[in-house]
Amino acid sequence: MAVSFSGGLDSSIIALLAARYAEVILCSAYTAGSRDEAAAVMAAKALGLEVRGTVVGEGDAAREAGTLDLPFEAGPMDRALWCIYSTTSRTAAESGAELILLGQLADELFGGYMKYALQAKEDEALAVRMMEQDVDAASDRAFVRDELACARFVEVRFPFADQGVAGFARDIPLSFKIGGGERKAVLRMAAANLGLPEILVRAPKKAAQYSSGLSKLFG
Repeated sequence: MAVSFSGGLDSSIIALLAARYAEVILCSAYTAGSRDEAAAVMAAKALGLEVRGTVVGEGDAAREAGTLDLPFEAGPMDRALWCIYSTTSRTAAESGAELILLGQLADELFGGYMKYALQAKEDEALAVRMMEQDVDAASDRAFVRDELACARFVEVRFPFADQGVAGFARDIPLSFKIGGGERKAVLRMAAANLGLPEILVRAPKKAAQYSSGLSKLFG
């Protein structure tokens, strides 16, 4: 199987666990010189797994955008993420994988976005509602977009969206997720307990469309 891999915390956790049960190939897509170009290689080495990266140029991005077919109007972020997941899924299929795993929903469930931390300083209850609303909204847009991007090449699954995982995560108090200036604190603790290398446990959060450099091509 394959993992759409940025070298960040979420995809590294998925890769670590998947590799215990199957042969795993890490697939990355990024622009030249982006954060993910170096981070994916470093993280793959720390995990002891093979990574196959694709450098996406303007022409590649334009071609991928031309395949975009969504039941809603796509914005720049949708185009960037479509390009990432379409590219990594194609790489997965070309590498012989029949299934790709994506790390979506970890940020919404465990407080990965800065907006949650900022809101929590003002009103914790409102921050919790904001996260819950984003989790609920994911099925209407994010999962639709990402599944359509991947499904042309391989089967796609979202481990963090598993009912058991998501239900458990939603019951965890906010203070376990955001505290002491750290976001996704409980997820980082879990990653350390699972044996994820420390350098990956502490990997900073940056949204995929930015860390890959793709947002600049669709801005």
